[in-house]
Amino acid sequence: MYRQPRSGFTRIPYVQSCRVRVDGQERTGLLCNVSVLGVYLHLEPRPDVGTALEIEFALPDGEPPLAAHAMVTWVNDAPPDRVEELPQGCGLRFTALAPEEVRRLSALVAKFVVAPHPLAGRSEARAEKVRIPFVAPCVLSTLDGLRRGSVCNLSRDGVYVSVDPVPANGAAVIVAFRLPGLTEAFERVAVVAWRNPEGPGRVHALPPGCGLRFAGLVEEDSSRLTALIDEYAGSLPASAAGGG
Repeated sequence: MYRQPRSGFTRIPYVQSCRVRVDGQERTGLLCNVSVLGVYLHLEPRPDVGTALEIEFALPDGEPPLAAHAMVTWVNDAPPDRVEELPQGCGLRFTALAPEEVRRLSALVAKFVVAPHPLAGRSEARAEKVRIPFVAPCVLSTLDGLRRGSVCNLSRDGVYVSVDPVPANGAAVIVAFRLPGLTEAFERVAVVAWRNPEGPGRVHALPPGCGLRFAGLVEEDSSRLTALIDEYAGSLPASAAGGG
């Protein structure tokens, strides 16, 4: 999800929920990356190339949501085979974006370029604290029933999930999603470690949801997750991965 597109405009990983209005209907999607020219969007069902739409999403600056008109320029129907590949979705090119919104996006991209953090916690010694951007549809099994959501990032210790309503702190759940390289769902028990619901105290760099900590992973699971994180780190430019 970290790319330098052919346009020459830097595209940075940024996972955030968004509202999309297509043909007069409002839908909810999940951003995967952004640039000053457009965004990549995980959305089901995927609109056709050439579809005009309106999109609105939050930036981590705490200001009101960014709103823009956009057009679908390409559609990706292939599920990812590698962790650094994009999930199924579509690329959007902005067709109308206010100068102030361009400034906000430019500031976000510039901040990332100066001090890139695609691997949150990479400097920490504990491997389970390293998180990578990873987007995939998921299902949570809770005491209140099934809830559909999206995984937003991944570590050896757990995942962050965008889901509504957000389960309570300490709640035990079963989370199921597809990992690259596996044909069957990765379905494991987890515990809600922290909540990030919509409201004044929300962490704006993430969509509303919660952090899940896996419970009782076997060594094979830990090794698989560690390998995916290492694979993602190896796909990054040296500057973004923390190299020289």
